[in-house]
Amino acid sequence: MKFKWNKRNSKVNLKIILLLFITAAVVFQLQEYRHQPKKTSLQSNNKQSSINFNNSSPNSVLGAKEDVPEMKDIMSSEQAVRLKAARKLVERVDVEKALEILERSPLPHTGEGHLVVHQIGFYAYQKYGVDAILKCKDYFLYACYHGAIIEAASDQGFDAITKMTDKCKESSVRYFQCVHAAGHSILAIWNYDLPQALKTCDRLYEKEDKFPEALSSCHNGAFMENLFGVHDWGTAKEQKRDWLSNDPYFPCNAFEEKYQKGCWLNQAARIYQINKGDIAKTSQLCQEVGNDQYAAWCMDNVARQIHPLTNGDPSKAFQLCQQAGAKWYDNCIVVNAGSFYSVGGRGQAIFICENTPPSVKQECYQTIISQIISDPIDRSQKEFWCKKIEQPFQNQCLSNFTPLISQ
Repeated sequence: MKFKWNKRNSKVNLKIILLLFITAAVVFQLQEYRHQPKKTSLQSNNKQSSINFNNSSPNSVLGAKEDVPEMKDIMSSEQAVRLKAARKLVERVDVEKALEILERSPLPHTGEGHLVVHQIGFYAYQKYGVDAILKCKDYFLYACYHGAIIEAASDQGFDAITKMTDKCKESSVRYFQCVHAAGHSILAIWNYDLPQALKTCDRLYEKEDKFPEALSSCHNGAFMENLFGVHDWGTAKEQKRDWLSNDPYFPCNAFEEKYQKGCWLNQAARIYQINKGDIAKTSQLCQEVGNDQYAAWCMDNVARQIHPLTNGDPSKAFQLCQQAGAKWYDNCIVVNAGSFYSVGGRGQAIFICENTPPSVKQECYQTIISQIISDPIDRSQKEFWCKKIEQPFQNQCLSNFTPLISQ
């Protein structure tokens, strides 16, 4: 059985897309969220106040002056224009070089940039089949992997999903991202029948022993897709959405315990929508859920919604996190540091940790160090980022790699 979606005529809300596909990375490495307008300027989103953060790493492959005729349109404020331009780029230079060009371009590491790079994944699958996953790189929070898996699911169904996600197991972070993307696809294939999608996640990933969090990652993707429905593309009519309501705790309160993590790690986004972008009210409702663990997951999601509101300026996180409340302020700061790292803002992440109170620095840097350790970059790049960290945390970071680097 084959499943086909028309992605080319998508009218996805780009502020919403900022949340999609990113959740797995900090549960299994952080996500982010944004809301509303249908158009956004990629150039304006790439501004970072007066702060100059060096997020480049060594071993650059392409020269900075390489002519990329598609780049003007890739940086357009029009969604259709930038997606079409990304497609032209990958058709001209193929998958790996297109990814390198975009990684070193002005394209911001936000949801808008992530969606552009989906086009590279779509093309990769169409050209290379299930081996497309081997052509992708970890740029823009695994957007190429997401695009390839979504395209495979639309073409071949569940068998292709497991074949492709199995190819992601070289890195635990990559694998969780791939399975998260599968969760999105599975719900879309089931026409937004959430119970059926969750059962399919169970069937595909419940027996995964090496990566026990994979199942929750799939659930997470399905719950996120339920909130935003971005894969109902080009159908000319709205899908029936039975699993949304104005109850701030629905659909979490409709499912058994094993689905709660995947649900609550997204639920603040729904509460935020219902309350028209009121972070303080969202935080209050998360904390009133009546279960400490559910509240913690929900507040993690609140922190991740704050991240895109910084517009790439990490100094704004300190003010915005105050809206989460005093009890959750430190956690919010640490989550935002991790969020910046997870979308390619390594310099921004380190800036946040540098400017946290002494009582928070250890936790903040441990978050960043753990991300450097699991980052699918080579040892020299990991060492490069460790050296950007202040002492004594720099030595803590380098101690994970120095024995290997010195050999």
